[in-house]
Amino acid sequence: MPWLQVETTAGRSDPHALEEALTEMGAVAVWLSNAGNEPVLEPAPGATPLWAESIVTALFADAAAQDEVISGLKNIVHPADLRFCIVEDRDWQAEWQDALRPLQFGDRLWIIPDAGHTTPLDAAVVKLQPGMAFGTGEHPTTAMCLNWLTRQQLGSKTILDYGCGSGLLGIAAVALGAQSCCAVDIDPQALEATRQNADHNGCGDRVTTFDPIINPLATPNAPDSAETSPQYDVLVANILSDTLIELGPLLCRLLKPGAPLALTGILSGQAGQVGGAWAAWADIGVSDQEGEWVLLSGHKHRDAQGKID
Repeated sequence: MPWLQVETTAGRSDPHALEEALTEMGAVAVWLSNAGNEPVLEPAPGATPLWAESIVTALFADAAAQDEVISGLKNIVHPADLRFCIVEDRDWQAEWQDALRPLQFGDRLWIIPDAGHTTPLDAAVVKLQPGMAFGTGEHPTTAMCLNWLTRQQLGSKTILDYGCGSGLLGIAAVALGAQSCCAVDIDPQALEATRQNADHNGCGDRVTTFDPIINPLATPNAPDSAETSPQYDVLVANILSDTLIELGPLLCRLLKPGAPLALTGILSGQAGQVGGAWAAWADIGVSDQEGEWVLLSGHKHRDAQGKID
């Protein structure tokens, strides 16, 4: 069955209104993608991240619905800005899997599609699910964190993955031998994806999700008081530099003295600012760089307390 695909470019203020209008018109699928090369990492609490320009794409089951779509969107988008094409029905799941490639990090960590790929017998494997939101490890910040994790001694360690997205870093840490992971994100959909991805990889009982907006000072094992919050053995945080600076004291409070940590989502020009802000409670420096992105890593000071205002 052929599908009608419509695509247009929307500014920061209106992609969600356009998405809602397309859904109300009967689109069977609507999705947003980046019109440029502008990554969106974990935002500050309460923020709604959007690209400066987003491509909004929708599929309609009625291949002859072009005139209806133009009429329905006339108050939002000029007809000249709508791009239409007919898309023949395909095996979307097979195409998704064909587009993925297995990725290796360090000596034994592999990120692979569900089926059709073999790995060494001693490999630590994270499987990707068709149709699930899940980082594949191809973005430089994610790749640097994954490589960093492969160099850590994670056996029996507890991991704090702050800004977990859909769980790739925490699940990879568990696959590498970590005892458990607390995966933190402000997006409920990300937390749901993390839970499903952890279950899919057989580690749902070792990955706990947590929304800091509900209680920003608590952790899952101590919902009522930060004073009794557990401290974690290892921190990975792939979030924005301003948020890393803002949350530094809290993240320090949640880490054991001497704990290794890795911070990214940081552009090379921001490394000095983030490193300076963290200097009071951690020894960190640039340990990896891919293009304009850097990874800061090191250890929490053994006498640092991390005051929370």
